[in-house]
Amino acid sequence: MSSVAEFIEIRKSIETLAIQIALCVAQKAAQESKRHLDEANRQLEVLKPMVDNDVQVIVAGRLSRQLTGLGTKVEKMVAKLPARKRAVGKLPAGKKLERPVKPDNAEEPEITVFERS
Repeated sequence: MSSVAEFIEIRKSIETLAIQIALCVAQKAAQESKRHLDEANRQLEVLKPMVDNDVQVIVAGRLSRQLTGLGTKVEKMVAKLPARKRAVGKLPAGKKLERPVKPDNAEEPEITVFERS
């Protein structure tokens, strides 16, 4: 049998993670929100066996529903993110091309000047 203090500590930790998940979803930080969601679900699995009375049953059910809802939001957000294109010869961020890329157009544009009379 676990103590009530341990139950409360884990519950507060899960609620804090739930707030962080909601903020990450609002900021569209998919990886961060997934990481927080996984941690919250792990803590919920530790919390569920600690349930001892009817109030704790209600709390565990509420947290479970809350994390399920946040998980749905995270999955929708991940599905909406565009796929990243991978460049074959991608240069590191700090390096630039040695010579600028010029278009294949060999013809120079002709400039016509009109004068008023």
